[in-house]
Amino acid sequence: MAGQGTGLTPGDRARAAIALGVDVPTVQTVLTVETGTAGGFLADGRPRILLEAHLFSRATNRRWDATHPGVSQQPWHRKLYVGGVGEWARLEEAAALDRAAALSSASWGLPQILGSNHRACGFEDVEAFVAAMSESEGRQLDAFVAFIIHQGWAPLLRARAWAAFAARYNGPSYKANAYDQKLAAVYADLAGAPAPALPIVGMLRIGMEGDAVRRLQAALNRATNRPAILVDGVFGRATEVAVQQLQAARGLQADGVVGPITAKALGL
Repeated sequence: MAGQGTGLTPGDRARAAIALGVDVPTVQTVLTVETGTAGGFLADGRPRILLEAHLFSRATNRRWDATHPGVSQQPWHRKLYVGGVGEWARLEEAAALDRAAALSSASWGLPQILGSNHRACGFEDVEAFVAAMSESEGRQLDAFVAFIIHQGWAPLLRARAWAAFAARYNGPSYKANAYDQKLAAVYADLAGAPAPALPIVGMLRIGMEGDAVRRLQAALNRATNRPAILVDGVFGRATEVAVQQLQAARGLQADGVVGPITAKALGL
């Protein structure tokens, strides 16, 4: 299952951010908490994985708990993880017993998505999912985006509601490893501590940059059903068009300039 191990590009991150309606640091935050700086592939080109013994046990009705406790055991316990290439030895042991259950019980790549979620990621079967996860970090990120959208969790990322997102993405035991706190800390490091949501003063127009523009872009994504714009803090043509569309929909002068009236309409 070795792939090319191709890394992420800035374009990959930007595409994911646009699809989710968030800024690029939000995308990178989840990936960093999941795999740190290690990346989605091992040095030998295989995807980075973790085999979840409790899930394999459940998927196989505990058939192998007694004879293969290293890969099939209830309940979950961190001590079973060995990390790195050792996880592949565990996966191979489980796959020899039940390949589909093993692939479905492992988490894959940068976002560490379980194989059992392959359909939510847009794949017909787990083998197709694994093939994509083995291809590149870009494909891994695409699967993450599809999964988040399918589950309806993108609004939580847009709001940076870390605890609510953690409870869903990491599971109900997220507090045990402070998953939400890690998300908040990593985001603060990547993007800087979020500024207080102060009212926008003056005018925002094309060509301007900064945190006020970033908040404007996030508000536009929340306020409309059109395709999301990139939350990058740069007031470009896409942001101007989004403002004009919002203004027209609210019966305002559609000049693409955000003054007090448009800001109020957006809750800024």
